[in-house]
Amino acid sequence: MNFEEKERERREQKLLFEVGSIGEALAAAAEQWGVPQESLRAEVVGSERGFLGLFGNKLKVEVGPAQPLSLLRGVSFLNELLELMGFEAKASLREDEIIDIEGPDAADYIVVRYGDCLKAMEYLLNLALRDPGAEPRVRLDSCGYRERRTRSLERLAEATARQALEYGRPIRLDPMLSWERWVIHTALKDRDDVRTESIGEPPLRKVVVMPKFDASNMDGSYRPRPRPGRGGSRDRYPRGGSSSGPRRRY
Repeated sequence: MNFEEKERERREQKLLFEVGSIGEALAAAAEQWGVPQESLRAEVVGSERGFLGLFGNKLKVEVGPAQPLSLLRGVSFLNELLELMGFEAKASLREDEIIDIEGPDAADYIVVRYGDCLKAMEYLLNLALRDPGAEPRVRLDSCGYRERRTRSLERLAEATARQALEYGRPIRLDPMLSWERWVIHTALKDRDDVRTESIGEPPLRKVVVMPKFDASNMDGSYRPRPRPGRGGSRDRYPRGGSSSGPRRRY
């Protein structure tokens, strides 16, 4: 999300209250959105005197989120989920707008088996916050998992590209989250011998790495690179012959 999108979202996600104090407005907005009061900002935009001055002044207070509302709601949702699961961990929002889960149980229970629990929590979170058919926008991290996973995916992308070229056919990877697929696409986007494509529907959407076909071939087919050490005598001698002359028939 770029700066303009953030500002537009913040302008749209504001509530106006006529209350006796700023605290009342913050409390009402926090309850309506399900986020902590400290994550909100309030601004007095006007005031009205009570009838005949008997009921005090009414303030017009505009309340909005200090950060994108979807992320703030995501933090609250995760902290409630972690508490219900009995995990000793807490979610917080980083400056790069990724929700980070830290705590004694994070490494032992959340970042295990290739981050399966973390991925499941991210998918569940985005289902709770957005349209189930939409691509997830809220990202999770814990114990530096995303950085390690990114490096691993980049190595996987290069290895899969070599395999696709070696066998001359598309190679399908396991289902991945959208940000994981983005890493694969980005790692191979500048190569002129392979291309990538995403197929399927979330959560089973996966990346296919395929060789680029040589348009100069008459039949349009892809000719894989010869493998070193393969082919034997058929690579050295023409069919039906040998180094000492034609074969005899028996």
